[in-house]
Amino acid sequence: RRARERRRCGPAPAVAGPGKFDMALGVAGTTDYVSRGITQSDSEPAIQGYVEPSYGLGPVWGDLFVNLWSSNVDFGDDFRGAEIDVAGGIKPKFLGPKWSPNIGYVHYFYAPEDVSADYGEIYAKTDYTFGEEDKFTLRALVFFAPDFNQSGFNATWVAGGGRVKLWKNFAVYAGAGYQDFEDPDAFEQLAWTAGASYYWKSLTFDVRYWETDLTDNECVVRSGFADGCDARVVGTISWDTTWSALF
Repeated sequence: RRARERRRCGPAPAVAGPGKFDMALGVAGTTDYVSRGITQSDSEPAIQGYVEPSYGLGPVWGDLFVNLWSSNVDFGDDFRGAEIDVAGGIKPKFLGPKWSPNIGYVHYFYAPEDVSADYGEIYAKTDYTFGEEDKFTLRALVFFAPDFNQSGFNATWVAGGGRVKLWKNFAVYAGAGYQDFEDPDAFEQLAWTAGASYYWKSLTFDVRYWETDLTDNECVVRSGFADGCDARVVGTISWDTTWSALF
């Protein structure tokens, strides 16, 4: 039904040392599972969680990782269940400490299978931090689906944004993205977001605004609901840590 950028609100887990295994893990509760401006849970709350084992390759190549993420989804009557994302890739470090690239592949599965067609995306994204005490962060990303929703057509999501730390544990951010489809009959969309996050130990409290330029009729096709692409405010509380931090 759609393509999604994996979302983690809290700070990135620590990088595993050379030749060292580690595992990031977390759980989140959100008032609405929104992906690229479109609800995936009928504007209702969702519970989400992930585990991410990683292996450190050293200061140049960074980490190899595998990520398993899941959430409840609701695309309308008879289309309710779970989304299960399986991803893998590399987080190299050759660009230096200010850059945080992530290159990989993610496949979206659904249970039951008739909730939505499974498909995958190749992606590349990076953060760049700068300023005193890394006050500013810029992000750019691209996700490419060779066979979006098993439609026989490809699709591309391109997005960018920025974050500013106002003080130690509080930050504001904003971003925008565009979903492009090879299929001439598909409804492309522009989506934008802005919000604020507060970090306390392993917890993140996040409030963000989402909106798209899709009409109600277009949104029925994309989400199953006429109001599924409307402007909305989403609140999320998440807990993130690593195995090494726990033991």
